[in-house]
Amino acid sequence: MKLPGAGTATARSRTTTAASGRTGSNRSGIGAGLVDVPPTVVGDPAAAVMSEEKIRRALGIVPEEERICTSCGLPVGRTIDGVEGRVKGFCTNCRTKFDFLTNEPSLRQGELVAGQYEILGPLAHGGMGWIYLGRDRAVSNRWVVLKGLLNEDDVDAAAAAVAERQFLAQIEHGNIVNIYNFVTHRGSGYIVMEMVGGESLNSKLKERQRAGSGSLPIAEAIAYIIGILPAFGYLHGLGLVYNDLKPANIMAVGDEVKLIDVGAVMQIQDQKAAIFGTQGFQAPEVAELGPSISSDLYTVGRTLAVLIIRFVFHDGSYLYALPTPEEEPLFAKWESLYRFLLRATAYHRDDRFQSAEEMSEQLLGVLREISSITHGRPRASASRLFESDQLANLLVSGSEGYDSTAPDWRVLPAARVHEEDPDAAFLLGLPESDPGRAATAISNALSSGQILNSDEVLLRLAWTLMEVRELQRAQVKINADSSSASMVLQEVPYDPQQILQQVEQSNPWEWRAGWYRAIHHLQMNLPEAAAEGFSKVWTELPGETAPKMAVALAAELAGKYERSLSLYERVISSDSSYVSAAFGLARCNWNLSNPDGVVAAYNMVPTSSAAHYDAQLAAARALVAGGPAGEPTLEELSAASQTIERLQLDAAQRGELSAEIYERALDGVRSGRMADGAQLLGSELNENDLRAALEKTYRTQARIATTRPERIRLVDKANAIRKRTLF
Repeated sequence: MKLPGAGTATARSRTTTAASGRTGSNRSGIGAGLVDVPPTVVGDPAAAVMSEEKIRRALGIVPEEERICTSCGLPVGRTIDGVEGRVKGFCTNCRTKFDFLTNEPSLRQGELVAGQYEILGPLAHGGMGWIYLGRDRAVSNRWVVLKGLLNEDDVDAAAAAVAERQFLAQIEHGNIVNIYNFVTHRGSGYIVMEMVGGESLNSKLKERQRAGSGSLPIAEAIAYIIGILPAFGYLHGLGLVYNDLKPANIMAVGDEVKLIDVGAVMQIQDQKAAIFGTQGFQAPEVAELGPSISSDLYTVGRTLAVLIIRFVFHDGSYLYALPTPEEEPLFAKWESLYRFLLRATAYHRDDRFQSAEEMSEQLLGVLREISSITHGRPRASASRLFESDQLANLLVSGSEGYDSTAPDWRVLPAARVHEEDPDAAFLLGLPESDPGRAATAISNALSSGQILNSDEVLLRLAWTLMEVRELQRAQVKINADSSSASMVLQEVPYDPQQILQQVEQSNPWEWRAGWYRAIHHLQMNLPEAAAEGFSKVWTELPGETAPKMAVALAAELAGKYERSLSLYERVISSDSSYVSAAFGLARCNWNLSNPDGVVAAYNMVPTSSAAHYDAQLAAARALVAGGPAGEPTLEELSAASQTIERLQLDAAQRGELSAEIYERALDGVRSGRMADGAQLLGSELNENDLRAALEKTYRTQARIATTRPERIRLVDKANAIRKRTLF
């Protein structure tokens, strides 16, 4: 039985606006207005000084995951084949001496360093040695932190510290600790930096784990990471990489976050500098190829994963991998988050995020989804990469052949044109409602050399040709000229797949080619292939709504209604502008024999949407249909009646639906399923009154019928349903 719907349409239009791809959000701060993160109290800095007991516990051996050669950056002193790693020795790669025994702090309370910095005591022991709290006696007794070296006689480590002094002074960013000075004292070097109060994310994580609360709340953890990403964008813009992000190096301060411990920061192009990092966070290629922006962002992804799930991340099978959704319930629940982490921590660096801005934008989309669903407040969100959901346009414009009761690829948005492309103005000026003319214009402009044979132009051409094919299938005349479509086929290669292949050859990471290829698979009735293509785009753009919607549509076309239903529900529950998801959710509920779910899905279309009227009309028809059994209840008919009375229907629609309600009610009364006494559309629920109302409705329909056969059919029905009398 076919799902009742809002009917069909007669033409298609879409809206295109210029936008740039692979660009990031300007938002910053904790939560971006999507989640409330409790501010972290900034206490008395002196209270952070380690007690004698804590200092004694810190003495001993540096953990293996933190043992890295200070010269070449390769892991040293690690366990191999069951043989415990050495604490002291020489790097097998560059022969640099290492010593990972944690000695007692060399600076004592009250000691004056460089005649300026009074030491209050140690704060912690880091990868490069002890970290001390002090007061700057030369600058208003301000609190400062002094970071020493791991090995005081290590020439390379000292050289690294000097290099830090040379370029770290240029760093000025609100999310990065300030570097004040570099000093020497009794033969050792120290970096003097701002004292950042608050609490590290590592401390927050450990506190929750000790209390039995598990990992950080997912939205809170994401908010912290979004808050710190502008600092990475800033560093990368200066040609620097941070190298060593981990929860211990992110400090929550009030309602802000800051990067601390900049000892591992280096210039990307510096091939001689020692590379510092932490096992389990550092990207796999760094030791061989050196650091990069993508390896820096890898540490961001690993840090987020460590904050939200518990797994052995510094050794074993998860050293460079993540638990699967089958192993980790959180990933099964939040698929977009899992896909974000997959891309962020991809083994090959070219498959990762290529900028902090891009990463932030996608993570913000993931947070928006999680926040919307968690709090039950869907948000309409405009994308900078995709046009809007097309269902409302299809319904309002009356696109020929479109039926909202069946899945249709035309609800999917096109990718936006990159406005920085030289031919963007030409592409944005093409006739949007006439793909035949648009394809011809592109072909002629290419032939004449007016535009370049660029990826941007080819992508738009492939999309336009797919639109032409759909219009041909619907037997629509393009621009009132039936020869237009054939003219396009003669002048332009009508194989979008070949065009997309050409784009992919020039840029294998052009996700828009994969997007259009998957849409073409839908057009060719290959939903499984389309689902695979859309899934790749979703992993590439985990914060975007369009790929989720596309995977849901492909799953529906493949008959995988449970999978499709869950994705449609996720889309409309997080992004209220994707009303096509509500219609898809209704179709899936119908196919899964859940009529209540059908109506609930249509009711998810917001009143502000141009598709709200059609959704309510479809809901009324679904109520009248009564589910797969075709036997609506009195409550369902009453709800349908109220909807009809509320909507401003034309005479034909009102007559059609009213007749259906009276017919179903009459069947219910005759069968005994419905008792007398209620009212439907102003008529009493008994056989005589229902017959009279139905006869009147048929005759009204006959008067406005547009054809003679239809008029005769309705009059015959009116005569047949007339009330029985004795005379």
